[in-house]
Amino acid sequence: MSVHAGSPRHHIDVVVFESPLVRVGRWRCPADNPVFFDSGPTSDALFAFPRESVWIEHAGRAPFVADANTVTYYNKGQVYTRRKLSVRGDQCEWFAVAPAVIAETLSAHEPAAIDRPDSPFPFTHGPSDPESYLRQRMMFHHVSQEATPDRLFVEEAILSILGDVTALAYARDAARPTPRPRRRDVDLVEGARDVIARRFTENLSLADVAGDVGASIFHLARVFKARTGFSLHAYRNQLRLRAALDRLRQPGVDLIEIALDLGFSSHSHFTETFRRSFGMTPSAVRETL
Repeated sequence: MSVHAGSPRHHIDVVVFESPLVRVGRWRCPADNPVFFDSGPTSDALFAFPRESVWIEHAGRAPFVADANTVTYYNKGQVYTRRKLSVRGDQCEWFAVAPAVIAETLSAHEPAAIDRPDSPFPFTHGPSDPESYLRQRMMFHHVSQEATPDRLFVEEAILSILGDVTALAYARDAARPTPRPRRRDVDLVEGARDVIARRFTENLSLADVAGDVGASIFHLARVFKARTGFSLHAYRNQLRLRAALDRLRQPGVDLIEIALDLGFSSHSHFTETFRRSFGMTPSAVRETL
């Protein structure tokens, strides 16, 4: 990620805001693009919020599903590859921050991070809570639409979001039981996330997901909750709600149509689930965006 306008990939990776402290960009890489599998090492330390689901594999690390419930992390120079999951390829918003500032942020949870500003992130990905996801979308909207974005607002917002999502990543790792989970269980959870990411608008059953990954219903439900912090139902609903944010920006699209297209049983079910998750109604978010 992080390509400047002179690059032949400038239509894939667009920087929309830049200051000495942070850079903000959007990445839109179709699955049939020549750079989809390997776009080269990252030129910045950054974190990203995926819009489309994709498999990511950092060199020397286990592959994982990067979806809208996930924040992905890259140290400067990180080598990684992708595998197709969504027909739309890899789409995300990314936020690059000065490495020394990242290290200072992480040191609140891991004091040793302050000593490795060149590679501050110890994890490849972590959870994305609804509030942080909505805040980054609104902040990205601000820098994309305003002729002169408010630098103080943007920089503070990005650092605040970075602090919140990395705190969740550290808390997730601390909450995981020891010894390390079996490779089979990790693969089961990632396989289930793959299934849900591809079919989150469908009325899936536990048996559907468990059958696709070759696990018992009980075992899958248990290890999925232990590893993600979500039930499969809650995880799927979060993907639906985050997809709704894109639809809300489309003029003339009725809320009932959005609700039914995403798999909710009714407009009221969609609205109440959305409000509980984001703290705002879909109509209020639509007005803001």
